[in-house]
Amino acid sequence: MKLNKTILASIVALMGVSTAPLAVEKGDWILHVRAININPNDDSSVLNVGGTDLPGTGVSVSSGNSLDLSLAYMLTDNFAIELLADLSSKHDVSVFGLPADLQVADGTNVVETNVLPPTLFAQYHFNPKGKVRAYVGAGLNFTLFFNDDLTTAAQTALGASNLDMDSSFGLAGQFGIDFAMSNDWSFNIDAKYIQIDTTATFDSTLGPISVDVDINPWVLGIGFGKTF
Repeated sequence: MKLNKTILASIVALMGVSTAPLAVEKGDWILHVRAININPNDDSSVLNVGGTDLPGTGVSVSSGNSLDLSLAYMLTDNFAIELLADLSSKHDVSVFGLPADLQVADGTNVVETNVLPPTLFAQYHFNPKGKVRAYVGAGLNFTLFFNDDLTTAAQTALGASNLDMDSSFGLAGQFGIDFAMSNDWSFNIDAKYIQIDTTATFDSTLGPISVDVDINPWVLGIGFGKTF
C-alpha cells in the first residue's frame, strides 16, 4: 500500500500537479494567460438603405482567436476583482439577403474589424485552499472596434465608403476552474458570455446603409495562472 502511494505521488508530480493545496487568500494577485476562442451568438436587424428597411437582409459575424490576459486581486479569501485585457481579435462581417441585381452573394464579407473588449469582473472563488478551485464572476464590458475596413467586394458592388462602428457597453458573466500545479502555478479553463452590440454605418451608391448587430460572444479559454 505504501509503495502504491509513492508511485501515485510520483505520477502526480510528473504531471505537474501539486499534491499540496494551491492556497489563495486575501491580498493575493492572480495572473491568468489563456488562448481563447471568441464565438459570436450573433443577431442583426435588417439593413436600412437610404432610410428604407430591406426585409430578409442581415449580417453575421465570424468567430476569432486571440490571447486573454487577466489580473485578479483577492479582496478576501473568496471575493476578488479581476480586470480582463484581451488582446484584440479580428472578425469578418458577412451580408445576406441583398437583391440579386446587386450581385452580392449570401455570405460575402463586407467588413473586417478588430475588437478590443476590456472587462471588469467581481468574482467569488469557491474552495480557495483546495487543489481544484472554481470561481464565478459578473461584470461590465467596454468594447472598442478599430481598424475597420470595407472589403473590396463591398466597395466594388455597393460603392461602399466611410465605415463607422459604434463602441459598446454591456454586462458580462464568467465561470472558470483553476487546477493546482507546483510553485503557485495553476492550469485554468474559463468561459465568459459578454454582451456586445454595435451599429455599423457606411455610405454607398444606394444611399447610407446601417445595421444593428448583437454580437454577444461566448469566449472559451484555456491557459495557466500564477499566484503572487
